[in-house]
Parts: sequence; structure tokens; C-alpha cells
Amino acid sequence: MVNLVEEWEDIEKYTQRLSFWTKIGSYQLKKSTEGAEIKVSVGKFGYIKKFKESEDPELIKILAFCQAEGFIKVQASVSDELFYA
Repeated sequence: MVNLVEEWEDIEKYTQRLSFWTKIGSYQLKKSTEGAEIKVSVGKFGYIKKFKESEDPELIKILAFCQAEGFIKVQASVSDELFYA
């Protein structure tokens, strides 16, 4: 289970308080003709936001943070039962 937070700054603060070995996070960026959606997960907390523009400064800031923290970029999600099917 992931607990979603409303503000990106809460994820930043939470991540900064974690020790190196517990700072495991991941993110997923989905782009479409309607814009972009970012999903970030670290620990038990997550953040989701949709942007009308894929070059939105806030989106760029979030991506830079994820990359600087070494978060893993997720391509897609598949249930365990279907992974080797």
C-alpha cells in the first residue's frame, strides 16, 4: 500500500530524513497528447500529479530530484501472476 500525499515538498522532506540505505525510491513518467503524469514512490509514501505541458518547471524539478536521489525509473507495472505468463 502507498499513502498518497498532496504536496511534492512532503516527499522531498521525507526523503531527506531517510538514511542512505532506506532511501529507495522509484518514479514513472507517462507522456501523452494531453500532457504528462508523474508518479513517485519512496517508502510508504507516493505522489501523483498530471501536467498539461511536459516541459512544466515543476515537473522538471521533480524529475531532477528523482534522478539526483538515484530513484529507479519504472517503465510499466505488471502483476506477479502475469509477469512470466
